Amino acid sequence: MNRPIEDLARTFIDLAWNKGHFNLLRQYCTTDFHYHTTFNEQVLDFDAYVAYVKTFRTCMPDIELTIEDVMNKGDHAMAYNILSGTITKPFFGLPASDKLITFTAISTLNFNKGKIESLDSLIDIASIQRQIEAPIAVDRPLNIV
Repeated sequence: MNRPIEDLARTFIDLAWNKGHFNLLRQYCTTDFHYHTTFNEQVLDFDAYVAYVKTFRTCMPDIELTIEDVMNKGDHAMAYNILSGTITKPFFGLPASDKLITFTAISTLNFNKGKIESLDSLIDIASIQRQIEAPIAVDRPLNIV
């Protein structure tokens, strides 16, 4: 893969979150890929990351992630994302509702030889809490694998 870092970051995020094309994702990652999110302290390997995104997409079937901007320097990229959707099934302590919520996330990606080695997502949990009017149980077991 000899594509610019920004293109790789955009493609990877879009394939996972908007398209759910998980079978294509592995080619973008190193064998020791790991993921971390502010929803939990656990560090996830590739398969657990896929399960995490699938859980999100199942519980928010209308989820749409818009990549507003990607900045990169060297082997690092940062993406500013806006997510919106309706929580139809409870997950991560979030109650089901017919209310559309919108929140931001910053994703940092570290690359090694043109492949994603790590992805960390900083999610605006306070914004979600204000919209659903309920606390989020951060650090509850993900129960996704």
